[in-house]
Amino acid sequence: MHHVPARLFTAALVAAVAFTALPSQAQGRRRAASHPTAQGKLTSPKISGTVTDDATGQPVIFARVRVGDRIDNTDNAGKYEVKNVSSFQGKILIEVSRTGYTTKTVLLPTGGEQVIDIRMAPLPTVSVKKADNTTVQLDADSIEFGYPVVFSGYNTAAFEEFCKPNGTAISVNRSDIRRINGAATKAAQAACCGTKEVEKINVELKTGEVTDLYFVDTCNGVPSIDLIGRDHATGQLVYTAFTAITEVVFP
Repeated sequence: MHHVPARLFTAALVAAVAFTALPSQAQGRRRAASHPTAQGKLTSPKISGTVTDDATGQPVIFARVRVGDRIDNTDNAGKYEVKNVSSFQGKILIEVSRTGYTTKTVLLPTGGEQVIDIRMAPLPTVSVKKADNTTVQLDADSIEFGYPVVFSGYNTAAFEEFCKPNGTAISVNRSDIRRINGAATKAAQAACCGTKEVEKINVELKTGEVTDLYFVDTCNGVPSIDLIGRDHATGQLVYTAFTAITEVVFP
């Protein structure tokens, strides 16, 4: 057996280990380079445009526009603008939403400054006729019942607790109603309120039933109830006392 000097043997061993490690390290670098989170980042200094009603061509006001990681609301002309947008996965997502419309999404495959106009499909509205002879169209999915609460703001919900003339309790959702006939009136008493004054309305439900309904909240000290909804044209919330409404027609 030939004697190999210790220094030569050590040098050869280091070289062999280094040679063996090279493919593994190279594969590691290739894997890191192809990882999806390291690719496809898009950026845009500005994305802007106009949101319009697909049926009328009118601007959609107060729509919520989410572009990548930024959010804006459309103005009175339906315009939006977001700056310094960034997104991953190779696309920038634009999502536009508002009551009264079907949510619309658009995928942008490229970055850079862009003008993207969007048309939204309208949903059916609720027609509200008022005692002053005006009529307003409200977004059906924005309709709520509500009343002011001292020191607490405003209490609203998409449903309301009522009782029927025979005292039966009933919870009515906005989607249950076909029509409200006439203005609300005050009743001296109701089966669910004893001798307290209570506010009542005449309602046609989608089941076909037509009945007077008493607002349970007015049994408990609330003076009157409002109908609340977003004006389909202006995007503004409208508060109308049921005593000032002559008819409400639901889709």
